[in-house]
Amino acid sequence: MIKMRINEHERYFSYDSHDGPVMLFTTRRGGVSPGPYSSLNMGYSTRDSKDNVYGNREIVVSEFGLTLGDMVTSDQVHGVDLVEAGRKNMNAGRCDGIFTREKGIVLSMYFADCVPLFFFDAKKRVAGLVHAGWRGTRGDIARGAVRFMRERYASSPGDILAVVGPSIGSCCFEVGGEVEASFEEGLPENFLRGNIRRSEAEAGKFFIDLKRINAMLLQQAGIGKENITVHEICTSCEKKVFFSYRRDSGDTGRMAGLVFLK
Repeated sequence: MIKMRINEHERYFSYDSHDGPVMLFTTRRGGVSPGPYSSLNMGYSTRDSKDNVYGNREIVVSEFGLTLGDMVTSDQVHGVDLVEAGRKNMNAGRCDGIFTREKGIVLSMYFADCVPLFFFDAKKRVAGLVHAGWRGTRGDIARGAVRFMRERYASSPGDILAVVGPSIGSCCFEVGGEVEASFEEGLPENFLRGNIRRSEAEAGKFFIDLKRINAMLLQQAGIGKENITVHEICTSCEKKVFFSYRRDSGDTGRMAGLVFLK
């Protein structure tokens, strides 16, 4: 069972499980960045200064007695590649998912509407973090992550806890016909039924529920429904809490998903 909490300074949400890893998703609050990146911008892919980003990251990880040198990240490419990280591999390269069984290293990925997926296998003591944009969702990165854990760590899907974190909701994720067609071609119809709806306001536009599609894919991969927690909050709707690439027309900060084994 996962419990969701927001820390006292409202800098991040935590997803707590008994004897599990620390799993966090930051907000936009409590940092040092100015302007459209105000204030806890965690991502470099912005026009914010690197000093600000370093400062913001340090604010968060120092709460746990960790340093920037403990952080492992990747060049996210909106794909489906997954890697294992450890002290000998502190740069995960080009990928959209990172897993580890080593204590004290911080898996980190960055978001501004895309879906964060957190994973933990209590029996094998493995944790993971995945960036599922619409391309990754369409490419079935959720089931790919479970398969990776099964093949790399001998995880049983029934032992895995998963969190579908804050991301853009179906209320705001409007796409054109080419994206809708890509989902129709890439995923079986049962994953799309009820998760894609036509816009009533504009012909040729559709709204897609990325959270629910990912949750269904995780269930299909063998994770029990009772072991999947979906954080329903929409990053686009909650302007005071989150950055949103779509809402802010691209000039915005990034939240971080962070995971480490205690």
